[in-house]
Amino acid sequence: MATGTYKSGVQINLVYQAAGLLADAIPVGTVLDEAGAVDAPKSTSLTSQLLLGELTGVAVGRYHGHFTPDAEGRWTVVIQDKNGAGEVSKVYEVCGHDVDAIGDQVAANNSAIASQLLLTQSVLSGYISNVESAVDLQTSPAIIS
Repeated sequence: MATGTYKSGVQINLVYQAAGLLADAIPVGTVLDEAGAVDAPKSTSLTSQLLLGELTGVAVGRYHGHFTPDAEGRWTVVIQDKNGAGEVSKVYEVCGHDVDAIGDQVAANNSAIASQLLLTQSVLSGYISNVESAVDLQTSPAIIS
């Protein structure tokens, strides 16, 4: 099982901040797959959130995109703007599971263990009660009236 933070088949969001807050940088993200080859269908042009109505002062020069890895391994995205002034790259370790799925499984296991412990405690309480009753019968003083 590969180790990683991202899950194969689940979209990975990309954020690029253009050098100098350039508002028309037109960045392109080139995706390299787990074998290091350019995955042209997954490569993407990033778009400005200003087009989606974000406030100008907050999002100037910020661009968003995404890709979805289809295999486990080390994926790399290289983002370059039209001016060549801000090339950046990031590596994504992709595996067959994600932190949420592991957390859900741990929670389910903990719940099952807690239920089993409660059942065991209930059964033991019944046995202890029966043993205490038997001890009480054995140690009761004889009474003659």
